[in-house]
Amino acid sequence: WHGIRLTKTDVKRHYLQMTGIGKSQNTLTTEEYIDSLLKNFTDINQQSSYNLMSQDNPKLTEFVISGFTDLKAFQTQVVKRKVNIGTPESSSVKLFDEQGKTIYIPSLLELDYSTPAYFALGKSGHFVGEYVFVNYGYPRDYSLLLDNNVEVKDKVVIIKSSYRDRNVTICEKVAIAEHHGAKAVLSYYDIESDYNSFGKDKVKLLKNAITRGSLLNNTKIPAIPISQDEIKPILNTFAFPGNGPYSNWEFAPTTTAKYKLQVDTRFANSEEPKEFTNIVGTIKGIINDADIVIGARRDSYTSSNPLSGHAVLLEIMRYYQKLVNVGWKPLRNIKFVSWDASYLNLLGVESFINDTTVFNPKRTIVAYISIDGDAVTGSKFAVDANAVFNSVLRRTAKSIPIPKESVSYTNKMGEHNIGDDDVYITDNKGNNNNNNNNDNDILIDNFVHNDFTTLYRYWWKQDKTSINNNLGLPIDSTESMIFQKHLATPIINVRFENDPEHDKAIYIPNSNYYSYDWLIHEKVDDDLLLHGLLIRFIGLLGISLTEHEVYDYKTHAYFKAISTYYKQFKAETKESLSKWDDLVVPNYLIFKSTIFQDLDTNEPVKFRQITHQFNKLMDHIVNQTTIFDKWNENVEDGLMQDYPWYMYYKKLQHYAEYKVSNYKLAYLENDLQLNDRDYLYLKTGENGDIIDVPNYYYDSIIYGQQSFNPNESNQEFFDKRYLHGSFTYLYQSILNEDFEFTVKWFVMIYEKLNNIDYKMT
Repeated sequence: WHGIRLTKTDVKRHYLQMTGIGKSQNTLTTEEYIDSLLKNFTDINQQSSYNLMSQDNPKLTEFVISGFTDLKAFQTQVVKRKVNIGTPESSSVKLFDEQGKTIYIPSLLELDYSTPAYFALGKSGHFVGEYVFVNYGYPRDYSLLLDNNVEVKDKVVIIKSSYRDRNVTICEKVAIAEHHGAKAVLSYYDIESDYNSFGKDKVKLLKNAITRGSLLNNTKIPAIPISQDEIKPILNTFAFPGNGPYSNWEFAPTTTAKYKLQVDTRFANSEEPKEFTNIVGTIKGIINDADIVIGARRDSYTSSNPLSGHAVLLEIMRYYQKLVNVGWKPLRNIKFVSWDASYLNLLGVESFINDTTVFNPKRTIVAYISIDGDAVTGSKFAVDANAVFNSVLRRTAKSIPIPKESVSYTNKMGEHNIGDDDVYITDNKGNNNNNNNNDNDILIDNFVHNDFTTLYRYWWKQDKTSINNNLGLPIDSTESMIFQKHLATPIINVRFENDPEHDKAIYIPNSNYYSYDWLIHEKVDDDLLLHGLLIRFIGLLGISLTEHEVYDYKTHAYFKAISTYYKQFKAETKESLSKWDDLVVPNYLIFKSTIFQDLDTNEPVKFRQITHQFNKLMDHIVNQTTIFDKWNENVEDGLMQDYPWYMYYKKLQHYAEYKVSNYKLAYLENDLQLNDRDYLYLKTGENGDIIDVPNYYYDSIIYGQQSFNPNESNQEFFDKRYLHGSFTYLYQSILNEDFEFTVKWFVMIYEKLNNIDYKMT
């Protein structure tokens, strides 16, 4: 009917063959195009000492635009924006003795690189004064200092970070230091503590690395990142911690003499606003009812970044162009986006999402797939995703071949002490799927043999195909956060990340040591197999999503995950909730609500009745989604059935069912978002007066990130922020001991879940 020349399976076969399967080579380890792209990106990036936005390095932007426009199947849009922002010029640190004599000036450059030591969005500043070591700069570290009468106010604060220190970002550490009265900050990455088993020579080489980052917009004090090697003479001025209160610290907080530090930062504020550029390439679909968006960030803090994510992005586009050349036309629009200014606190994507010339508000975005950050930094296959995609992610991984002789696969076998025959391909219910003849299983029949295994098996050996579905902290600094939490778009983040427990290479984030040479010489991906796996996996995933007439969501997995997070919430807050069990809920909070109607009582409602009714709905919706998913599968099957011409009404019936299914699925995330009516409910007090509440920016009622405030964020805030990535505002209300707001959030979440439950019935 639409002139399609290729079946779904044909398209997938073609894609996998084009990306390496079925060619004459003996293995899949030669990735010549990727190698060329990585070298090109490296050469271009080196022409600028940093690449925070397109104006820093116009040649990089031109190169990517050329890559998009050369692919004639894509319609390319170049969207430019301008912003007033300071750019790093220089920074310096000096150490003075008691007589004011300069005794040490550390180098703030990495060997062979001219990238300054800076924090993006920093401010020009100058300070001379005493300094104090605050360990990791957590709230508990400052509490310990306060308990022992160590003053931080009006001093330079020295903070260390490490791989395992990921619950608190450097921008938050600087803000906490500023809140405690610090006048400047020096930050270093502690390589030795994380990688002491890697050998002194390797650690020594990388101790010159500088880990950069971005500060919060309202930070006013100067802050400088410095390498562990260069800060060592300053750290040696601190006393030994001994067996006292700082016995778990590497250094005591105070120095052995009255030394002082001078900290200077300089940022140029140009009179003309700086320009950043997002690039969009679109393949138009047949039914044009929705978009699938695949994106990667183009900016970087350094001059050495090989932009692995962009190399993968352009390669997927190139192979999609080849598919178009052999007759493919996707059912839905597929958009590829090259993001700019992402490291400037997501400035690029935030300024772009409401552009109706790019994202038509009348079209749903089925999925946002992010080739996450530095896409290949190690061998661990890491996926963050909305749980509706768990099934298609695992199913797609079964079709991606890996040669067993590859270094990555061999290492993974050794790490987990497991043989290939010990792994069974299962669906997400644990059932054996080896005899299930869906089109993806047909695709792998010829590739799982003595020479090859699959990405699914690799993933299973690693962590039994674990997917992070708790979309709070892990996606907070990614473009996915904007799509999931504010655009009501289910997201997927994919990468191969570094794992010090198993990988033999040391990854220093946002330093110049992350480079093409590091990827190859440290054997992180010297055969570029991991880059190739991302090309095959993400490309095939995009095809699977666009070629599935009914959106390929599994709502049971989603609400099962939500139910699990709710049980965790109840377990953690059990004591607080039980204190309120017998409290009568004020009528103004519930009298117009669905939960009150479902309670069907004329008696005053107690809090325990609210939570009990909420539990019942949660259990019911989990069961209902099983039926709903089965219905959608039948609708998809119905579209494939053929009928004689005189039974055209059957085709119309299937078409109507398909439209209804997609309508319900399309608004699944929207139904879980705050709207204007919700804000009015939150802001209305007992007497109809308007009270002040935080602006949640049309957030998801399930996923969120508690607002960071250095005045209020205690140690518990950071320790539990991963867990609090779901039911965030319920947690917040209980932590604030706010009974009425807790009731309001229960009422609102119930309202939305009930609406979804009704649609699925």
